[in-house]
Amino acid sequence: MGWRTVRGRVLAAAVVWLAVAAVVRVAVAAPEHCPAVDAPALRAAAVEAVGWFDRNQAADGTWLYRYDRAADRDVGGYNTVRHAGVVMSLYQAHAAGLPDALAGADAGTAYALDHLVAANGGLAFEPSSTRVTTGAAALLLAGLAERRAATGDDVHDEVMAALGRFLVGQTEGSGAVLEAWDRRTGAPVPGIYSPFFTGEAYWALALLHREDPDGGWDEPAARIGHYLATERDAAEGHQPDVPDHWAAYGLATTAAWPERSGGSRPLTAAEAAYADRQARLAGVQVRWESQRTDAWPNWWLRGRRTLGAGLGTLGEHLHGLWRVALVDERTAPLAAVLAERGRCVGAMLVDRQVGPDEAARFADPSRTRGAWFQFEVTQMDDQQHALSALLFALDMLDAAEGPA
Repeated sequence: MGWRTVRGRVLAAAVVWLAVAAVVRVAVAAPEHCPAVDAPALRAAAVEAVGWFDRNQAADGTWLYRYDRAADRDVGGYNTVRHAGVVMSLYQAHAAGLPDALAGADAGTAYALDHLVAANGGLAFEPSSTRVTTGAAALLLAGLAERRAATGDDVHDEVMAALGRFLVGQTEGSGAVLEAWDRRTGAPVPGIYSPFFTGEAYWALALLHREDPDGGWDEPAARIGHYLATERDAAEGHQPDVPDHWAAYGLATTAAWPERSGGSRPLTAAEAAYADRQARLAGVQVRWESQRTDAWPNWWLRGRRTLGAGLGTLGEHLHGLWRVALVDERTAPLAAVLAERGRCVGAMLVDRQVGPDEAARFADPSRTRGAWFQFEVTQMDDQQHALSALLFALDMLDAAEGPA
């Protein structure tokens, strides 16, 4: 009897441990899934994303903002920050040699230039609201800087400087960047900060210094970068830290400034430590996302697959940090894994993009093809961030494979 009791306890314990192991396997240590991908597939997906913007741009330069493919309905709405972000990503696509990207980006820029407002000693982009966002001006400036670098055309230099003055005016002495400026009061809105706009302003001013090295833009850019690296998350109450892809863009651009790029440590110690922390955050996020399947019980344990915009920002984040790792010896050991993670993001984007055959099953294939959907809905920034991430995954894949 005692023997059977002991055996029963052992068997019961074994069942419990097996159950625990199964839960750990499914919920904690699920296998990572990074589909195979090659350069032609990444480039073809990026071309499809540009095609979505080309087909869904209105005569005034704006794009279809939000679309429900099941209902075949334009959900409406618009957002100037995301408009500027699309302009920026299309200029990136033009720089990468994708056809048709420049014309769409220039049409989007024309709309933005028609809706500039005087604000805080410079110009900002906000067509109607009394609340002028810092982010829209920052991403418009970033896009124009990318255009200037890709084309050599200086036609927008004065606008770029005016946008830069607005961003500097929004930047506090600590390097914190205020979220908005109020057209009614003629002053910044005090005490409110965006988790995104600080990194966007950092990157935009870093790019402006690259294009206009005598304009004095390096000091405010570096001040924002130092704030991001040392204070932002604690000062603004972010727990856990913000995984900031815009800050990664800014770090990579700062590390490439000519006055910093002569040695093996172009970033400050604080910036390098921040890049290291950000890299580890991004790596964990990619692994988690790669384990999502949208099938039961995976979706209950891990949640639904992220938006196209969410997956795309991971790719942007990784690429910026990878560029830092290529030039700063303190994060150099992370370069290979960052590139591998970035290629995984690109592969997932290729796998999840709506192709022509799938699009043909819906009422309006022109609004569906080349996009990324969640719950049957896509938004313009899903294509924006995904496009940038595909270009960057291609960059990292090309670097790994070396010259042909």
